[in-house]
Amino acid sequence: MLKQLILLSIFSRTSAILNWIPGIHKCEQGHVCVYYKGGKLLDNHNSPGYHIKMPFITDHHNVQITWQTDKLENVICGSDRGGTAYLDIEVVNKLKNTFECINDTLSEHTINYDKPLIYDYIPSEVAQFCKNYTLNDIVIREFDKLDEVLLKKLIENVESYGLKNCLSIKNVRISKPKLKHDMQLKFESIENEQKAKELALQQKETEKVRLEIITQREIMERERAQKTAEIEEQTKKAIAKSQFEIQEIKDNMEFEKVKKEAEGEKYRLEKIAEGNEMLLSNPNYIRLESYKSVAPNAKLIFGNVPQNAFMNFGSLSEDTKMYNTQTQTM
Repeated sequence: MLKQLILLSIFSRTSAILNWIPGIHKCEQGHVCVYYKGGKLLDNHNSPGYHIKMPFITDHHNVQITWQTDKLENVICGSDRGGTAYLDIEVVNKLKNTFECINDTLSEHTINYDKPLIYDYIPSEVAQFCKNYTLNDIVIREFDKLDEVLLKKLIENVESYGLKNCLSIKNVRISKPKLKHDMQLKFESIENEQKAKELALQQKETEKVRLEIITQREIMERERAQKTAEIEEQTKKAIAKSQFEIQEIKDNMEFEKVKKEAEGEKYRLEKIAEGNEMLLSNPNYIRLESYKSVAPNAKLIFGNVPQNAFMNFGSLSEDTKMYNTQTQTM
């Protein structure tokens, strides 16, 4: 550590000594050294480091070739009604590191090339812009447009000098306009009033949104209740339909049962009727039944049977006669 401190001290003293030696000069990092002899720009350039020049005859200058920010303070912005605002403006720019660009720019505009191209140009463009608006417009509504306008104008100005490929304008930054104290108070009052209006409007919009949400929620609740009622109604209908179908099936089954029983009874009676018809068409059956019907009332008669004892029943009378004859014979 001590050794490093000693070396650093030696280097610092050496640098100081070199800076005092006539003809030895230093070119800073991020710069290019250009040389003038008798006020004439020479063609040779040097990179960062220590270099030698002719003392008292040749002058050297460090020209920055990295991005730099040119700052303009209190640029006057006069409105169309006489009010005045003051602007702080920054312009980010860079000179291209080529022999042609450096020589052309310095030959036309000297070491302080950014003065005619930027510093002297901006105030006139700001004045041109501001004169078309009121102070209220400049401070509140139109302020955000100025940086874009200046950027475009600066690029056009550089191009008009044929330095489009040599000097790059990257950005323009403008601080909020500054006003005199009384105007500042006025605009602060206006701004506060505007903020109050915006807040009230925002609260109104918030309340509107809240009411819309409540209304939407109520609509959704009603729709949900209606949908639930519809589902319940459909469920009841489905249950009733199912019960009806079940009862209908039971009724059909009962009907089929009764029908089959009736058909069976009908079939039985038809068969009985057919049997009776067959029996009644059989003379022997009729004769037998006749015997059965008179048998309980039959009397045993000894002797002649009166002729009028029986009514004439056709074959039954004849049978009776035969029966009586047989009885008498016995």
